[in-house]
Amino acid sequence: MPDPIEPPAAKRPAEALELVSQALSDGDLEAALAQYESSAMLAYWPQWRREATDGRGDMRSTLTCFMTLRLPLSLRITTVLEGSELALVICERRVAGTGPDGEPVQLSGLGCAVLRPQPDGAWRIAADAWSVAELPLDPPEIPLVTDGDPVPGEGQGGQPHH
Repeated sequence: MPDPIEPPAAKRPAEALELVSQALSDGDLEAALAQYESSAMLAYWPQWRREATDGRGDMRSTLTCFMTLRLPLSLRITTVLEGSELALVICERRVAGTGPDGEPVQLSGLGCAVLRPQPDGAWRIAADAWSVAELPLDPPEIPLVTDGDPVPGEGQGGQPHH
């Protein structure tokens, strides 16, 4: 019998991620799935691979497998870039505790999600990466341009066309 209570609709982009986190922590798969577009993509922690070898899998089976850990998913929103038709939410997610098999579980990382507003005004997740490769703390040094160095796109390829 389906749940007679409809899952809440996210009124702002970050709220969709908060609702997913709460639903997964509560063991409510349908409420979590309701925050995603039907064709949404999900990439989860690389060290936690249950359903697929490339870190992506069927949304329902991936979230179901995650819920078998029976551990709360904590979320901290760090940045929201919102436009009229698209939003990018950057966040940190964390799961820690002892899994049902008695083994310690420690998953965390910086992630991001792309969301779109729906015709009903709700925001839904179109793509969700629970962990993204972190940028190096010390980016590579970019050599300075000197007077004799060509500037990309200038002075190359012969005479300019007027």
